[in-house]
Amino acid sequence: MLDALRKSASGIVAKILIGLLVLSFAVWGVADIFTGYRGDDVAEVGETPITIQEYQAALQREIQQTSRQVGTYLTMDQARAIGLDQRVLGRMMAEAALDDEARARGLGVSDAVVAESIRQDPAFQTPGGQFDRTYFEQVLRSTGYNEAYFVAQQRKTLMRQMIAEAVGGGIEPPLVLEKAVDRYRNETRSAEYLVITPAMVDAVAEPTEEELRAYFNDNKSEFRAPEYRKVAMLAVNPADLAESLEIAEDDLRASFDADPDRFGTPERRAIERITFDTIDAAGQARREIEDGSTFEEVAEARGLSEDDRKLGTLTQDGILDPAIAEAAFDLDIGEVSDPVQGSFGPVLVRVTEIVPGVTRTFEDVREQIRSEMALRNAHDAVLDTYDAVEDDRAGGMTLSEIGQKQGLTYREIEGIDRDGRGMDGKRIRNLPDAPRLTTEIFSTDIGIEADPLQTADDGWVWFDVLDIVPGRDKTFEEAREDVAKAWTGEQTRDAVAAKAKEVADQIRAGTTFFEMAEELGTTSGLAGPLKRSGSDSDFGASAVQLMFTTPEGEVATTIAGDSGNRRLVFKVTEIDVPEFRPEQAEAYADELTNGISNDILGQYLTQLENRIGSTVNQQALRMALGESEIQ
Repeated sequence: MLDALRKSASGIVAKILIGLLVLSFAVWGVADIFTGYRGDDVAEVGETPITIQEYQAALQREIQQTSRQVGTYLTMDQARAIGLDQRVLGRMMAEAALDDEARARGLGVSDAVVAESIRQDPAFQTPGGQFDRTYFEQVLRSTGYNEAYFVAQQRKTLMRQMIAEAVGGGIEPPLVLEKAVDRYRNETRSAEYLVITPAMVDAVAEPTEEELRAYFNDNKSEFRAPEYRKVAMLAVNPADLAESLEIAEDDLRASFDADPDRFGTPERRAIERITFDTIDAAGQARREIEDGSTFEEVAEARGLSEDDRKLGTLTQDGILDPAIAEAAFDLDIGEVSDPVQGSFGPVLVRVTEIVPGVTRTFEDVREQIRSEMALRNAHDAVLDTYDAVEDDRAGGMTLSEIGQKQGLTYREIEGIDRDGRGMDGKRIRNLPDAPRLTTEIFSTDIGIEADPLQTADDGWVWFDVLDIVPGRDKTFEEAREDVAKAWTGEQTRDAVAAKAKEVADQIRAGTTFFEMAEELGTTSGLAGPLKRSGSDSDFGASAVQLMFTTPEGEVATTIAGDSGNRRLVFKVTEIDVPEFRPEQAEAYADELTNGISNDILGQYLTQLENRIGSTVNQQALRMALGESEIQ
């Protein structure tokens, strides 16, 4: 059971469960299951309630996680605007349905399985792939969990995976589907082609004034002058402050002395263990090893494979079971321990490899410590600067005056549009969090004290809109140069497209690509073999897709590469459908299995909902979201 769940936690079943929960809201819906009853539960699925406190905690964790991803803290209104409240409720109802089913069927997961699943979770492992209890505790704190609660949730998750495995596990895609996907992904096509360029058509004549005015009148929206805003700005971030911060040598030394081991690499050991039902059985196995049996033979007698024996190459702190950790780090290579009473049963332990630790001196890591401490202090300094600037703003000072007082660089931008470009059409450089900042600038007005923007690097930007130049339609005279360029470009594209059609017609009539290339003063090209996902400089993605819908021997035209000024004329010369080999299908078997399993689980959830029933307490939900009661 342990091995099955450990494999499922990092393989298909985990993907199934993730897909299940992602789709849970769509499966469950909410609007059609609201009722008006009162109570302390937001929802009830079967006999499993979802309390207001549970929902609020889950929603808050979701908001915090999303806030870290977008780089700014989301308010409840913002979270609801993007549907986080519905997503969390849908996920919790799907989980509650599975929990209810697990309880009804008497399913359970042992402590040993829970402990092993936590140890194998990559989220709690160091970059070297070893479990780190300190890091485990840090991750829990950062996500708002305590250990007891997390272990309980992990147990529920494993039970849900058991159901997911029972319902959607063991799926094998039908052979016909594997063949279809294999052909779709591995079929290749080749083509002979010509690229028609503007140089191959007659130069476009100079437009008349009437033609330009007519083009301008038909496309006025293309020649609008955008709205510009004049902006005053102050910015501060930890990285900039850290460069100027001095750290006392005594503080650097004290930081090193407080935990010198964190700068080195601790010793790691490759550990194997055999678990027994009783301490007497472990003792008997130890005596068999003393009498000449090997560790491997004892494990095989208990039906354990090599993978079952291996605990991993771990540090002493990375081993969840303290008794096993102590025994393993007292052994020499190849030595087998006496019976050890582990947390989850008696074991024999063996060490097969010792990777020595690496120690680094203070001099080796001095600059690393200085950078870490300076950056840490800089975060505090940024907060102090934030408070000082906010106090000065509250006192009526302008950003220019504040910048001079606080030693911050004051900047004025004469004009910026919504795309972050200046009045000269060039992108304005060195804007912190440019897209978000530009959005904020255009969401305020002159004379309004906008909230400062917290940047992705934990800095802050203050800005004031000083002036607004409204967007407007340009006059023909203002836009004449741009109109002439646009008109000429359109006429050129039309001429190239007409030439490409003419060339394609001649090739269909029997002219070869070589003959056509000589006439045009160019050379023909050969493309491929290309797969549907492939491309080259002339065959962009759209051209490749057209190639795969064009029969062999047929001629087609499309845009060449990513340029609308060049056209591609091609003929499919070869279609190669590779022979299906089952071993090749293994590369995407998991993907197919995952998709089919999710479909089956979706149907299962629908049936489960109909069978056990589900309700949502509208009034409790409003309370959980901080809304006032309905009058």
